[in-house]
Amino acid sequence: MLTSRLRALLLPLALISGAACSHAQARPMVLVYHQVGAGSGASLGIAPQALRQRVETLRRLGYRFVTSSEAARAAPQEKVAVIQFDDGFESVYRLAFPVLRDLGVPGTAYVIWSRLDQPGSLSRAQVRELRAAGWEIGTHSHRHAALADLAPAGLRRELSVPDGEAARCVAYPLNRHDARVRRAAMAQGLSCGVAGGPPALGRPDPLALPAPAITPWDDTLLPLRARWGLDARAPLLLAGVTEPVLDTLLDQGAGEAPAVEPPLTWNPAHYELLGNGLISVAWRGERETRLAWREGRWSVNAAARRGVGRLDGAYTGGSVAFNVAPVTLAVGWDGSGPLLGGAVSLGGYGEVWGRASRLSGAWTWGAGATLIPADYVQLSAAHGASGTQLGLRAALPWQDGEGRPLRLGGGYRWGEGAGPFAELEYRVGSYSLTAEVSGTGRFGVKFTSVW
Repeated sequence: MLTSRLRALLLPLALISGAACSHAQARPMVLVYHQVGAGSGASLGIAPQALRQRVETLRRLGYRFVTSSEAARAAPQEKVAVIQFDDGFESVYRLAFPVLRDLGVPGTAYVIWSRLDQPGSLSRAQVRELRAAGWEIGTHSHRHAALADLAPAGLRRELSVPDGEAARCVAYPLNRHDARVRRAAMAQGLSCGVAGGPPALGRPDPLALPAPAITPWDDTLLPLRARWGLDARAPLLLAGVTEPVLDTLLDQGAGEAPAVEPPLTWNPAHYELLGNGLISVAWRGERETRLAWREGRWSVNAAARRGVGRLDGAYTGGSVAFNVAPVTLAVGWDGSGPLLGGAVSLGGYGEVWGRASRLSGAWTWGAGATLIPADYVQLSAAHGASGTQLGLRAALPWQDGEGRPLRLGGGYRWGEGAGPFAELEYRVGSYSLTAEVSGTGRFGVKFTSVW
């Protein structure tokens, strides 16, 4: 008979694994590149001849090539493909444009407006020529900012289109977006966005179209990727789905571990600050796994803790949430019984959230808030039966055009793991690695992937 903790995982993990390995065709099929003629595979570059081959491969598979905005409006049954180029490199005009023109395929170029007319980037005259040839020109923000780290004023600035230009779609830099970013894009008159990541279970959100990451083996794997929608995160999703289930089964075989509180900062109504998905694994004296997957106004969330305290306690919980802005409500199940959650957005500056669940026969609760008062600054607070945590994180003004990848943070915990803590995070695109050290000498690391 299934344990309560295993039952708590079945619904959210079934939905997430179903999305990761969906039998539905990957529609639309979006291929995203940057440079042309320089590098290949995981570097997001492509040679002109390889570009030609991939277009021909998808045509043989029955795909019709369209621009991003056309893909966002396509019917679910249509097999459409988009050839997308981010950052606005001049090599797109020199090397990709002639190939696609010869094949009769429109491209979509997402430009960083502040880089136009700079060496190595597209010129405004080249942008006009691409438009005249049927290409779509979209926005990749003003300065290639990490949009999900910006306050409302910063979002308006980065998503605005310069006078004399026009754009219908945005490609979110570094694949980082959330509900605040998507609303800001709509307020700026944008009707579609590209977010990266594996395909949605149902109809894709026009403001967050999936764009599975390219691989060095796409000349061989492209038919499989088109069929299954797999991308570089597939192994991560598979590991993230199976690891908590295996842990729960092992718990059952060895005698179930004592139940402990949910992770202090876990919000089962995670939506306002969620893109299309998230997976994270942390080791800090215990192991903690979190998964989230968004489908339109719905999100699925799961969290697991193992090896907590001297008794090696464990927690497993899962929820399904529904958003009716500005409120998100969640219901689910954890190792002890029903789980309830809710969150309220703070007008584009973050959210407050709360949860309640039964633990050892009694109701327990937790609450928290995340606030983005200024660009690249985040304040957080969380309180529950296991303790309280206050934190501050800020991005250093370094590599501004890559979303300021280096972040410093710290704070204080009361209760479980009491004492000060400091953390250092480094991001590479939509992946990040965080190291944490506490005043008690405990060291931890966390790996996170978002899309």
